[in-house]
Amino acid sequence: MNRTFGDVLRDWRQVRRMSQLDLALAADVSARHISFLESGRASPSRAMTLKLAAALDMPKVAANEALASAGFAAAYPVFAPDAPDLAPIRRAISMTLMSHHPFPGIAINRTWDVLEANESARQLLAALGGGPNMIEFLIFLGALDILENWEETAFLALLRLRSEIVHLGGDARLSAYAARLAAHPRLQTADPGAIDLDQAVIPAVFRLGDKRLSVFSTIALFGSVQDVAASEIRIELMYPADDATAAFFRSFAAA
Repeated sequence: MNRTFGDVLRDWRQVRRMSQLDLALAADVSARHISFLESGRASPSRAMTLKLAAALDMPKVAANEALASAGFAAAYPVFAPDAPDLAPIRRAISMTLMSHHPFPGIAINRTWDVLEANESARQLLAALGGGPNMIEFLIFLGALDILENWEETAFLALLRLRSEIVHLGGDARLSAYAARLAAHPRLQTADPGAIDLDQAVIPAVFRLGDKRLSVFSTIALFGSVQDVAASEIRIELMYPADDATAAFFRSFAAA
């Protein structure tokens, strides 16, 4: 059953925990107009639909859905991954990952699937037994002793997952990952209060043979990309948290 624009607007307003007055103030319209839009007594213009989508911080895919529910064409394009229009994006990803070598770098989509990895990341993931999805990989590591601070890393990943789900207004696959991670026996028995959050950085600490590797990440998003899928790509660059880890990656790359 197709949802009306009023349904979409109400759902997103509730996801953002905004009252009709809150949304009216954010979008610079009257609360009465918001009420009329939600009840179907008024219909939005294309400009008003986009204005409300911006006020609700809707992701591009949701803004397109809101436009469709109001009878308008999508505002944001959906190109095939190999489309010529996306060549600058693909090139930027490759350049960023290559320039980060010898340290690991990956590009992932909204559901944490690895789209591209530099040579260092490919070698590291292969050595650790990693697969094509980073949440699946984290769950896999929960059964091993490779990730020294698995509970800490998994707890932070779960917080990030839940934050992304809220931003997206829900995502079935991410929600399933979050449920699996939260139900993991090692997280069920972990004490969140024991995690020291009062640190400048909380690295992931891996054991690889007799080596102890400590890394932390930065995450980059594209700022002006309009394509729906490309706008959700994140580039995650891993940095050594100590000199020994930096030396390992430099020698690892040279081998």
